[in-house]
Amino acid sequence: MERGKILKNGVLGRLIDRLPHGTISIGGGLLINGVTAYIFITISSRDLGAEAYSPVALLWAMSFLLGIGFFLPLEQETSRIVASRISRGEGVGPVVRLAGQLGATLAGVLLVASIVASRWFTDEFFNGETILFIGLLLVVTGLGAAHLVKGTLAGLGRFNSYARYVIGEGIGRLLLVIGVVIFTTKNIGAYGLAIGLAPFIGIATATYKQKEVFTSGPKAKIGDLSRALGSLLVASVATALVLNASPLAVQLLANDQQIDESGKFLNALLVARVPLFFFQAVQAALLPRLSGLVGQEKFSELWKELKRLLALVIGLGAVAVLFMALLGPHIVVLAFGEEFRVSSGDMALLSCSSAGLMIALSLTQALIAFKSQGRMASAWVIGVGVFPAAILIAPNDLFLRVEIALIITVFTTSLLMFVLLMRTLQKTSSS
Repeated sequence: MERGKILKNGVLGRLIDRLPHGTISIGGGLLINGVTAYIFITISSRDLGAEAYSPVALLWAMSFLLGIGFFLPLEQETSRIVASRISRGEGVGPVVRLAGQLGATLAGVLLVASIVASRWFTDEFFNGETILFIGLLLVVTGLGAAHLVKGTLAGLGRFNSYARYVIGEGIGRLLLVIGVVIFTTKNIGAYGLAIGLAPFIGIATATYKQKEVFTSGPKAKIGDLSRALGSLLVASVATALVLNASPLAVQLLANDQQIDESGKFLNALLVARVPLFFFQAVQAALLPRLSGLVGQEKFSELWKELKRLLALVIGLGAVAVLFMALLGPHIVVLAFGEEFRVSSGDMALLSCSSAGLMIALSLTQALIAFKSQGRMASAWVIGVGVFPAAILIAPNDLFLRVEIALIITVFTTSLLMFVLLMRTLQKTSSS
């Protein structure tokens, strides 16, 4: 008992107290998902080698760019509206049904566009591997449904079920890749199918025995979702570009002697972004919490919680930069092999950009809670515009120029977010 009090009142207790409710549950799921994801990457890297692994790495990056980029707004708006209705004691069934219809429409548009551009995707990024393109289509469909499920669960406060999704996705992907290793070797397409099918396993795991989701309530108007969805969609695509464009930029900037560099860069980026990966737990729990505070007009409490979270993020980000500078290259080699080695400077710069992204994503949730989606979107769009401009002025070193451009981009976006949030808070307080 005494030990429990010490933990609760000690440093660990104070850190946990800074986190939104639900973070620990989702964080536990992400821990399992993260471990399985890195095992998947390790197995595929070592089985295929740096050159053959690169198109699989690009599918991995595109899964976040297309899936999260286009469907995260659906999760965010569903979570916000569901949480707001729950705080008022209203049923959420009409919201979930309407969100499902919008999500299906968006998925259909993306699938048609992808099929039209199939030859370009296959030749430019997948080295002619058609099965990798099929994996991309599965990713679009699966992640579209997954973000609807996650947004509903987060808005309902069912964070344990949310965690079950990320656990099911991670373990499902790992089981599929174990099957690949057992029954075949150096099969690039099989790894693509494992990436594409994993979200469906996560959905089945999360929705098993879910009850009282489609509760009756006031009719949901399409304007409730679509009014902000346009701004969120622009912001989300821009966010996904900032998060995932760097490996694609390496691929496009590489010369004929650097054909395997995009795979090396992505693996280094994945190691440097371990803190950002687990920050998803904070992000998923933060928006419903802040939306509830805005709905109750508790603006001073919202700012207090956000300041505490930002202080924690900045502190942990600084520690992560030092850690990655010292041990990051060794972790990359241990996980993926000597041919994936990068420098300490690369790891420090990539970790620094990850810290900036955590700051920007925290401020993003606050602006969404205030229904300032348009302002938030403008900050991310400006950030996307900064990235190619920064690449042009950076040194003519493949990795360094992309890393510097990424740092300039994320901290420019964070600064704009902070200014916009301060104006929003000032306007709200004076009204």
